[in-house]
Amino acid sequence: MKINEKKLNRLGELISLGGYKLSLAESMPGGFFTSIWSLQTESGDYLEGSIVCYSENVKKEVLGVPGSLIDRFSAESERVTESMLQGLETVIPADIHIAVTGKAFSDSEGSANAVRGDVFLCVSCQNKVASQKFHFSSLNAAHIFISAFNASLDMLESLLCD
Repeated sequence: MKINEKKLNRLGELISLGGYKLSLAESMPGGFFTSIWSLQTESGDYLEGSIVCYSENVKKEVLGVPGSLIDRFSAESERVTESMLQGLETVIPADIHIAVTGKAFSDSEGSANAVRGDVFLCVSCQNKVASQKFHFSSLNAAHIFISAFNASLDMLESLLCD
């Protein structure tokens, strides 16, 4: 399992050449996506910043995700991820926004909306938005993170190159 470096490099170059800015809100991957983007040669041209919103409090207090939304759908849900993206657009203005939540580990709390391997991605690019739930069957959290990152590249590519 590895990051699709070819696609990452191509998208990084497109973002840089297009003069676009990128920001991210990450729950489950805890900054992994941002770390990968920051390793790109051109990232200084386009990476505006990110918010690691692992806790529900950060989702609510920093990104403005309504607590009622978390209570109704759980913190790991498509609706909460979409709300994270909307909050991110306000907190870190950019042309491209990526928000991600999910479960890379099993936990005792459980959720009707998500099990280990479920990932929720929401990507916006130039007023186009894509939101999708994925399920990655690996028991290895690192594989789930990498699979989710590659899925975000696919979503971004479809919006950027549309």
